[in-house]
Amino acid sequence: MTEDRTPVEHFEETQWHLAKRILFRLAFCYLVLYYLPSVLNVIPGAQSLASLYNFVWDRAISWGLVHFFDIDPTQAIPHYTGSGDTLLAYLRLCATAIAAAGVGTLWTILDRRRPHYISLHGWLRVFARYALAFALFGYAFAKIAPTQFSHLQSRQLAESYGQSSPMALLWNFMGFSTPYTVFSGCAELLPAILLLFRRTALLGSITAFAVMLNVVMLNFCYDVPVKLYSLNLLSLALFLTLPEAQKLLRVFVLNRSTAPSNLRQPFFKQLWLQRAAIVFKIAILAIFLFQSIHSAISLHQSLASRTQPPPSPLTSRGFHWIQEYPYNQ
Repeated sequence: MTEDRTPVEHFEETQWHLAKRILFRLAFCYLVLYYLPSVLNVIPGAQSLASLYNFVWDRAISWGLVHFFDIDPTQAIPHYTGSGDTLLAYLRLCATAIAAAGVGTLWTILDRRRPHYISLHGWLRVFARYALAFALFGYAFAKIAPTQFSHLQSRQLAESYGQSSPMALLWNFMGFSTPYTVFSGCAELLPAILLLFRRTALLGSITAFAVMLNVVMLNFCYDVPVKLYSLNLLSLALFLTLPEAQKLLRVFVLNRSTAPSNLRQPFFKQLWLQRAAIVFKIAILAIFLFQSIHSAISLHQSLASRTQPPPSPLTSRGFHWIQEYPYNQ
């Protein structure tokens, strides 16, 4: 048996090969372009910038549909439909990818001599961690409250399985059991919390990947119209995990030691800037969590006030006259 003599001291690659630099530039451009409005919406006072950003994108896509694809202008106007997989959503995703490729190519031409992007990669990981964490918090609070899946009501109880859409079947399944819905929310809350701290970020990204993989499969298999968004969140979790893939392989598959991850924060050298960053982080998280929890509780109370529990639960099989709802409380 040979002894593994891999050194355990920190090693930081100071010369990235060309392919790695190009891939980083493309990933940086795409992630910032896609998730920027989500992050801006969390920062107090920056919501107007997020709205302006979305307005510019929507108008640019609408203009392209009218002038290049000869689509009726009334059909090219963005409007809320409750679906995240509309034609405009797919076109915006394609436009984001094309814009990222264009900016990344220009970046490669102008900055081709830079040997690495270690510091910028650190900033991008922070951006990605919080973008994913904020999204998972939203998923989690909607289930823990719970508000995402409503209790079964008279219409759902009266119709047959054949009358239900795949999405309705999933919603009825989740809505039937509040404890399981809350459990699902806690499973999404855990990686969101872990992603907030550097020491637990890797565990958070791995957990987030597992959770979002399940969400993506449900969305695709039950035709839930949030496929694009959930798939992007899954990709974000993968992006955060991939840099540590070799170390994970050595530890969990090859049963060998590996160098510890470098958790130092290279962003600020001045002590006052480090403290200011901590204060800013705590303030943003406190405001975001307070608003999210308050909104979830308010929505839950509003939904609960619209229904009254039945005088007696259903205790036998067969047909029942439906007078009050919900029946699963």
